[in-house]
Amino acid sequence: MTVRIEVQEATLASLDAAEADALALFVGPERPLQGLAGLADWRLAGAISRALRAGHYRGGPGEQLLVPSQGRLRLPRVFCFGVAEPPGGETAFREVAYRALDALLRAGSRVHAVAPPPARQMAPATVARLWLEATLRFPPERQILLGDAAALRRDLRAAIDALGADVELAAGPAAPRAGSSLPGSAGATR
Repeated sequence: MTVRIEVQEATLASLDAAEADALALFVGPERPLQGLAGLADWRLAGAISRALRAGHYRGGPGEQLLVPSQGRLRLPRVFCFGVAEPPGGETAFREVAYRALDALLRAGSRVHAVAPPPARQMAPATVARLWLEATLRFPPERQILLGDAAALRRDLRAAIDALGADVELAAGPAAPRAGSSLPGSAGATR
């Protein structure tokens, strides 16, 4: 089975344009929420932040939260996967990635949007390889991978070639860039 991975920038425009049945977010101890989690929370009118403040969800290791988007995103379901801190090694990264991708598959997600979890002290090429290995173990029909699109594309291409994987790597639909960076979004734009 060929897995299709579309690579896009992690922006509000890309999030708004994503056509998938689920969004997967990695939520750690950082507050306010950062990266893709911060962008999604913005679109969800703070639903994730409210769950955190109320103590219904802490974003701790192994915790999972399902938030319906209620039409605020095209993606009907938002899965939050807790991480204590950015995984510091390959084993920890694999555990986080496998847990999330397995949960998405068990929940019936065939097409999901996600950004790999942040990884402490790992080269981006290693993160791309580990993420690809996890994706191949729990293959969706299609995955929209959000982040630094050029770097992800380069590193995934190298990982696909090294693993000899049956993966179609594609650019997602072009999303217009507008606005400025959101606070704490690590360079993501509105």
